[in-house]
Amino acid sequence: MLVSRVKAFAAGQPWDGRPAVAAYFTTTERRAADGMRLGWSPFVAALSDTEAIPDLRPTRTTVTTVPVGEAALAEEVFADPELTAALNRLAVLDPPDHGDILRVHLPTRAVTRIST
Repeated sequence: MLVSRVKAFAAGQPWDGRPAVAAYFTTTERRAADGMRLGWSPFVAALSDTEAIPDLRPTRTTVTTVPVGEAALAEEVFADPELTAALNRLAVLDPPDHGDILRVHLPTRAVTRIST
């Protein structure tokens, strides 16, 4: 499910070069009834047309607080609901740590968590 949704997203992107080989997701914190929970962001952090892992480190250290309602609205409007559901299931089965990156390799359909 996850790989299929990522492949559909990648296929719909304007791309002048070679087709995407991998997609990368970073972590995000979400407020839950029992406190903050770490999960996978429902937005693709990067698409790569090579096997090389792009530099996904933050380029700024400034943190901006987004009100819970606005964050939820952004996900509802812009995120793929099926992709979000698959990422949430994965986060429950194998919770990520801060700084982890999720790599979806499209040709092999391999999903790998990379710890930095």
